[in-house]
Amino acid sequence: MSDKNVDLFKGTEITFADGVKRVVKPLTIKHLREFMKVANEMKTNDEAGMTDEDIDKMISAAAIALRKADPALAADRELLEDVLDLRTFGEVMAAAMGSDPNQ
Repeated sequence: MSDKNVDLFKGTEITFADGVKRVVKPLTIKHLREFMKVANEMKTNDEAGMTDEDIDKMISAAAIALRKADPALAADRELLEDVLDLRTFGEVMAAAMGSDPNQ
């Protein structure tokens, strides 16, 4: 295993809006399939801005990404909305896709 894969395996520690640090790891192929279906349905553009439907899709995508890091949080949409902000959402998405959100 290369050093790069070892880094991915460890995941990325992200501090959420509630101050709790959670380690988000890249999605498995199984979860990636589900995640991509939701992510592809988001239709935001600069002219129209984000709709409630887009925000609902964001929460669904984040819930998929967080299933292994924090199953209870992933299952509670209301709480999830309360601990996510746009910065945290972006970091979760990057970590779930296997990228370093800090780069």
